[in-house]
Amino acid sequence: MAKEFKDFTFNGKKLSSINKNYISVSFEQNEHMNLAMEREMETGSTNRYRTEPTFFYDKWSGNLSFTLCIVKNPDLYDSQSEREITKAEIRQITKWLTSSHLPQWIKFEYNDNDNDVTNYYGYFKNIEAFTVSGIVYGFKMLFECTTGFGYTDEIVKREDVTTYKNTLLKNDSDELNDYCYPILNIFPKANGQIYMCNLSDCKLLENGILTNSQNYFDDMLNKVDIYALVNGYTVEYSYLAETEESFNIIPLCNDTAVQFYLVDSYGVRTKCTAFFLSDTHEYRIIVGGFMFMNVYKGLDIHMDFKNLIIQDSIGRMVTYDKLGIYDVDSMYWTRLINGNNTFLLYGNCTFEFKYRESRKVGE
Repeated sequence: MAKEFKDFTFNGKKLSSINKNYISVSFEQNEHMNLAMEREMETGSTNRYRTEPTFFYDKWSGNLSFTLCIVKNPDLYDSQSEREITKAEIRQITKWLTSSHLPQWIKFEYNDNDNDVTNYYGYFKNIEAFTVSGIVYGFKMLFECTTGFGYTDEIVKREDVTTYKNTLLKNDSDELNDYCYPILNIFPKANGQIYMCNLSDCKLLENGILTNSQNYFDDMLNKVDIYALVNGYTVEYSYLAETEESFNIIPLCNDTAVQFYLVDSYGVRTKCTAFFLSDTHEYRIIVGGFMFMNVYKGLDIHMDFKNLIIQDSIGRMVTYDKLGIYDVDSMYWTRLINGNNTFLLYGNCTFEFKYRESRKVGE
């Protein structure tokens, strides 16, 4: 069954921008709808002692594909000769759709505005001509996706922060047990340090209110020491790599946060973070979910958390040391759990999150 659409964009160009007006049609009567939900399980081998294999994980065994059929709009082209597609018009279509050598986004516009599955990622696998008596009257184009599902339009959440701010990012994708990895653009308004904490994707060890008004940072360190003592840990604070001073406490973000290791009796080290809010003096001790960095006014940061890429606004790589990140063993790359994600953003900058949600509804 051919996919119906009003218009589509591929490789930076719209179908409607071509100098001839084309519409979506169907050359076939096949009513089958492809969902491409086939999966396989990665398994281990069996033997006389293990009659059931060990299951490791699943993988998609098929990708989604669909057919796009177009002809010249009969409401605009009255005669049969006007509806013919010339060699020059064939060239215009084929060079546009087959010049990309890697998968690209294709975005559809529908007559039904309730359909939010507007984006697919893939390439045009084949283009065929629909002919009558040797004359071309239409195109039948096969689009092969890289996955078994489509995506929504890009969701953008922008927050202007001067000190700190709570915000909510909702991930309503159809991958219930997997993360969604956003793209984050950071636009600093001043030199300084910032942090992001996904309170929905961290393990909370302890929280409460600091009471020592003389020095809240020292009070927080005291809370860390007490927690470690009560739970049988020793504390090892993070340090700057170039100093090699293993117990030099490095305060972060205007003395409101610190990172450290909890070391158990077997020598296992767990990376932790403690931070507090400067107005309410509420503190948290957490594992995971926290990322901080140095930023500079005029140096915008682009972070692709899925591909682990950090760049500036013109695509140059930004190294960890430039951002003041020396201890990268347990670096948290921001991700969204399925459902609501509560973020605490700190700094004097603008945070811009971008992500897409998957939709398992076939073509």
